[in-house]
Amino acid sequence: MACDGGPETGVTMTDPAGPADSSSPTDPTDPAVTTRPTGPARDDALFARGWALASPVLERAGLARARRKLVAGLSGTVVEVGAGSGATFEHYPPEVTRVVAVEPNRLLRERARRRADCLARTATDTAGRPRIEVVDSVAEALPVGDGDADAVVFGLVLCTVPDVPAALAEARRVLRAGRGDLTAGELRLLEHVRADGALGRAADRIAPLWGHIGGGCRPNQDTASLLAGAGFDTAGLRTRPFPPVVPAMPMLTGSARVAHSA
Repeated sequence: MACDGGPETGVTMTDPAGPADSSSPTDPTDPAVTTRPTGPARDDALFARGWALASPVLERAGLARARRKLVAGLSGTVVEVGAGSGATFEHYPPEVTRVVAVEPNRLLRERARRRADCLARTATDTAGRPRIEVVDSVAEALPVGDGDADAVVFGLVLCTVPDVPAALAEARRVLRAGRGDLTAGELRLLEHVRADGALGRAADRIAPLWGHIGGGCRPNQDTASLLAGAGFDTAGLRTRPFPPVVPAMPMLTGSARVAHSA
């Protein structure tokens, strides 16, 4: 049985906002949950519907393999920022015990919950599956305590976050600090970034329209510089092309930890 997070009884893809969200484990009166940073005008409903349709195609085209690499070797508690429809859930290794999956878009969040429930129901070895908590929150206000996360995963989301410095500051806050023999927590990234040369200039020109139809996505973001500015060591990150849109969408991938001097 494939767990794709698709529509089920009582949930229709024609509702751009999705059903009322009453099962979140997070207190709905918490400002970290109810406050949404403002950004440029954009059509999030259009983006959610489009992403739900395009995601299976992109997964088969190579994104699933990239997701497996994104979370390989992780353990303990992981915060996944911008979980979307939950496509990464099935790739977490058995050493991961808990995933706090943050998704502010209601339609995508409901798909993620259904995928997490399906994975839990169909697991042949429940001890090898992490506990997945899909919550309504944003990158700038993570619903996790200071130092509680062994890793924070950003997968195709930072380009849409209205306040990236605030999101990275939150990631630093929740990541485990290194003490003695205990290694500090890490960021894992799979993020598309601005291309060089003519393709980068083209991305600059289409950015306003692209952001409106793409859920606020910025195709010309210099994510590596933002990470460095937030105090992360970017030496473990690499930029590479991603099929099938080579070379228009280079991907920044790898691991980053808080720099020793930060």
